[in-house]
Formats: sequence, C-alpha cells, structure tokens
Amino acid sequence: MNILLIDDDIKCLKKITKIIKSASLEYNITTTHLTTEVIEIAQKNKVDLIIIDFVIKDISGICIVQSLQHIKKTKTIPVLFIVKHIDKKFKEYGFEVGSIDYILKPIDPYLLKSRLALYNTILSQNKLLYHTNKLLRKEIHKEKDKVKLQEHMLVHQSKTSLMGEMIGAIAHQWRQPLNIIATSIINLETKAELEILDLNEIKRINAKINDTLGFLSQTIDDFRNFFLLSEQKENSNLIEVVESTIDIVKAQFTAHNININFDYQKKDSFYYLSYYNELRQVLMNILTNSKDAIELKNEKHEEGKINIELLKEEETFKIKVNDNGGGIDDKIIKKIFNPYFTTKFEDQGTGIGLYMTKTIIEQFHDGKIDVYNTEKGCCFEINLYL
Repeated sequence: MNILLIDDDIKCLKKITKIIKSASLEYNITTTHLTTEVIEIAQKNKVDLIIIDFVIKDISGICIVQSLQHIKKTKTIPVLFIVKHIDKKFKEYGFEVGSIDYILKPIDPYLLKSRLALYNTILSQNKLLYHTNKLLRKEIHKEKDKVKLQEHMLVHQSKTSLMGEMIGAIAHQWRQPLNIIATSIINLETKAELEILDLNEIKRINAKINDTLGFLSQTIDDFRNFFLLSEQKENSNLIEVVESTIDIVKAQFTAHNININFDYQKKDSFYYLSYYNELRQVLMNILTNSKDAIELKNEKHEEGKINIELLKEEETFKIKVNDNGGGIDDKIIKKIFNPYFTTKFEDQGTGIGLYMTKTIIEQFHDGKIDVYNTEKGCCFEINLYL
C-alpha cells in the first residue's frame, strides 16, 4: 500500500513514519512537511491512502484535501486525518471532504497499525474486484457477439445472454456497496473504541453488514445456476425487504445529499411469497438509477429526494419509487428495460440493471413493473399480485 504522509511537524512526521514502517514492509511511505508539494507528489506517484494532520500552520488539512478533490487522479484517494480532538469543524467537514477515518493525538501506535491493516485488506479486495470486473466485462461482450452470430438459436442464446446480464449485475452491485460497508465497519470500530456507541448496537449493525457481504458473495457463487434456482419462495415481509435495502445504501446516499423516505400503512400486512434476495436486488437497481439521475441533474447541490411507498390495493401489493431526478427523456423511456440499453458511459454502466429488474419481477414473480415521468422526476411502479 502506498501512503502519502503530510505534517508540518517534522518530529511528528518521523514518529508516524517509524510506526508505519514497524507495522509492515508492504507499506511504501512518501512524506512531506511542505504543503506546496502535496499536489505535485500525489499526481506524480501512486497513492492509495493520505494521512494528514487536520491542523497545519499555513493551510488547513481540509483545504489541502479539497484541492486534491478537484483533480481527476487524486479526487478518490481516501484520507485519514490526525486530530487533537473532535471539534465542530471536523464534525462538519472531516468526512464530507473524503475522510474514511481519523486518529487522535497523541497517536496510539497499536491503533494506527490496526487502521492501516484494515484499510490494506479493503484495498486488496478492491483490486481483486477491479480485475474480476474486467474479466466479467469480457465475458459479457463474448456472449453478446454469440447472440448476434447465432440468431437461429434464439432460445438458447437468450438464456446465455441473461446469464451474462447476471454477471454484469453482480459486478455493478459489488462496486457500489463494498466500500460503503467496509468504511462503516471502520467508523463503527473507531466509535466503539471512543465509547461513543453502545456495544450491542455496534454488534447488531456489524452483523447486518456482514450478512449483506455474505449475500453478495453467495450471489456470485450462485449466478451460474440462475435459471435452475433450487431455493423455494418464502413468505417475505415486504417492509423488511425495503428497509434492509435502504440500510445498505443509506450511508452512500446521505454522503451525496440524497434522502430516502419510506412510507407504508402500518395497519396492513405485507407478507408475500417471493424470492427475498432477488427483490432486494430489484430495489437496489432502482435506487441506484435514481441516485445517478439526481446527481446528473443536480448542479445546484439541492437535496435529492427518493420516496418509497408500499401499498396494498385489493389483491395487489404496489411498491412505488419516486425521485426528483428530472425524469427520463420521452424518446427513450420505453427502452430503459431493454438489455444493454444505457445512457451512461461504458465504464459507468452496462445497461443490464433495469433489464434484470424487469426479469426478476415479471418472470420470477409474475408481477409487473412500469416507469413513468412525474412533475419533478420519475416513478418506478412494481405490482406484485396475490
């Protein structure tokens, strides 16, 4: 792991360097006490993690990190701040500018080593995921070519194509929640050590996060059997389906100034015979598309809003997902469920998320999904028939 260490106190710089070197030979450390060198060093070198003093004499650590966020190469580098205490300024801006964690002065060597070891593990997982995604994309392109060349084998090729879509969907889902979940674990551990959170609550949230990681891993293991699913439908609580999905994305959406609201009639029962995990995938895909639409439209940094409404109407459960993302062009709204149709750049989307969503609802649950524009955005409406 390549670490850039920044502190105007040379003694502190040497002390931290010594701690890091004693932790592992795998850490490559670049140090500077001159803030004027930071941007140049970060651009010229591969940097996986920045460790920076929150308070520096000539310029604050926040200002330096904000400058790095305006540069394409450096804007996604995670930051670990060194702070004397958690003051109002850090609470307001620390995590907003890209901090994944912080460590208090005087520095506890064991605590710093633990933080670095944990982030190094996350970094290794992300690298593995990146290479896996490249291989999966190649497989998807191969399957697309087969479909075009073998139109006379339409039924067989449709299965193969759908399997390729499943690969892309899994890769897309992994890319987004993994860093959020890992960062949540780091933050929860830090707060526990500072005795900010109740230990039972921490264990509960960590168990939920680990269950989600297990779900994603299991999905990858099982995707080849997508058409031969042996799991039976279960009597699922749709309230739990929605809430558990919101829990996965809530931290990420909050960081992007997007608020998710969930409404349902508490007097009604919402138990439905379904494939529980597949319904969560459906909601994850819809929420992700709403988030992308809101970010694309939102140039004034206004609050993004997503409202999920769960209704029971006669013999039908309805799930409505409304957003204020500006809506979908009327010219393409009827195409968004088509396979490989995407309005994003190639490295941002494969055009399979909504296609998989439609497949899960209509083929696996005999339901119906539609999308239509509203005054401020669009609404995805799912109908599950009893």
